[in-house]
Amino acid sequence: MMERLAVESTEIASNLRPMTEEEFEAWCDEDVRAEYVDGEVIVHTPASTRHNDVMWFLGTLLNLFASHHDLGRVLGPELQVRLRPGLRRVPDLFFVAKARADIIHEKHIEGAPDLVIEIVSPDSVVRDWREKYFEYEAAGIREYWVIDP
Repeated sequence: MMERLAVESTEIASNLRPMTEEEFEAWCDEDVRAEYVDGEVIVHTPASTRHNDVMWFLGTLLNLFASHHDLGRVLGPELQVRLRPGLRRVPDLFFVAKARADIIHEKHIEGAPDLVIEIVSPDSVVRDWREKYFEYEAAGIREYWVIDP
């Protein structure tokens, strides 16, 4: 199944044309992990087991802490974060404080989470360390962690 998904993601990415954000919303469903950056669609291949282990470890710790202290919600990696019109990212993990829960919608987050965590993969080094850093800063994200296993 994972091999099929990787092949499908590669095929989809190579056949995509620039699209509007409305077209992207209609096209991108829960089976596709994709980001939208000013007309460009970035489809992600499945994560490695190491990436997945790090994500679940951090996510579990953060979720236990946030739940125990009733601070807010830890989400990811399947939800899109719409940072501004034309920019939708899919962070590995993110936190939204209880006082800002109104930015959480059924299928996406509208606005900047309080914390975003990206776990670096070989194909995401520049995107995570540079591109997303500047996008998240411009969007007003208070805390951005880059985890490089």
